[in-house]
Amino acid sequence: MEGAEESTGRALVDAQTRGAQTRGASGRDSDQDLIDRCLAGERSAFDGIVRRYQDTLYRHLLRLAGSREQAEDFCQEAFIKFYGSLPRFRRGRAVAPLLFKIATNLWRDSRRTAVAADPVVLEGDPGPGHVAEEAIRRVERQAVLAALSRLSPGHREVLSLRYDQELSYREIAAVTGAPIGTIAARLHRAVEALRAAFTQREGEEVAR
Repeated sequence: MEGAEESTGRALVDAQTRGAQTRGASGRDSDQDLIDRCLAGERSAFDGIVRRYQDTLYRHLLRLAGSREQAEDFCQEAFIKFYGSLPRFRRGRAVAPLLFKIATNLWRDSRRTAVAADPVVLEGDPGPGHVAEEAIRRVERQAVLAALSRLSPGHREVLSLRYDQELSYREIAAVTGAPIGTIAARLHRAVEALRAAFTQREGEEVAR
């Protein structure tokens, strides 16, 4: 059952590769190295953290908020809050779950007064010879965002964290504050809701 839902979720929501936590073959600094340098007074080292996570964090917030402007504001504020938390950062702790928790909480707080925004298309710059493929991808992304806009905020949140940001159940639990069992059940309901939203949208397209 879980394996089937994983396949369905990954087919329904564009998955992205999140930033690596450790030094890879390219020799780049690990997250902890950058944090240590930042705490030692090298403030520019924090730019490495920003560059590593800003794209995936922005995409996550865009899926939640549906507004580029809000996603950019939340993203910037999340990095500011994370920077302020560095003196209390537990050595060896993964950066992504904490950063996404800060960002998600900012979005949650804003929902009290926010007005729902229309879905947006994630734009790209198609290279020569790839115009048709890019056009298809844009239509597919627009369909995903349109379907996501029909879901509850809670369902959009867990779908984005699991299938877009590829966080583990344990990491999602750390971000949301919910038990792992609750996350599993919520993901199951979210996948079913997204499938129903796609079916409903396709029916509306046919009826036009």
